[in-house]
Amino acid sequence: MNNKSSIIEKKSICQLEGWDWKGEKITVEDDGMIVYRCYVLTQKPIKDLSPADIYFLITQECGLPYLVPMALDLLQNDFYAEMEDFKGDLALALVQISDDNKYDYWPNHPTEKTRLCEMYKTNQQNMEEALDVSVSWHIIKKIRKLFNKFCEPSNTK
Repeated sequence: MNNKSSIIEKKSICQLEGWDWKGEKITVEDDGMIVYRCYVLTQKPIKDLSPADIYFLITQECGLPYLVPMALDLLQNDFYAEMEDFKGDLALALVQISDDNKYDYWPNHPTEKTRLCEMYKTNQQNMEEALDVSVSWHIIKKIRKLFNKFCEPSNTK
């Protein structure tokens, strides 16, 4: 780990992105569980986030420049890992990052996009085996469809 990534990992997403909740009191009762969970997780040092936390924040498109590389490292070991909902949920969350997010993430990070596509291509042959009966055919079809579109040469730059 280089010194820059060590410094980044000690900071929270709020610190890295200059977010300030301006002393607001965020509660589950007033703001809902999703907002409250985002509030809590974006204040933790990145190094203290669990894989499930990383997955959740990516689904909310928070801190993508810091969390997507961490998610790719997680997928390197187990492409169809289950973070919270079902096997393959993290891979699916990455491919579903919207094109109009505030980071313009995938167009600005072609190396990471290529890495994700290469991991998918390496693992697509054993998808049904890796996901087994724990995931519905609907999810398997969705993963295939979204990854095939995401990884088309016209979409990978």
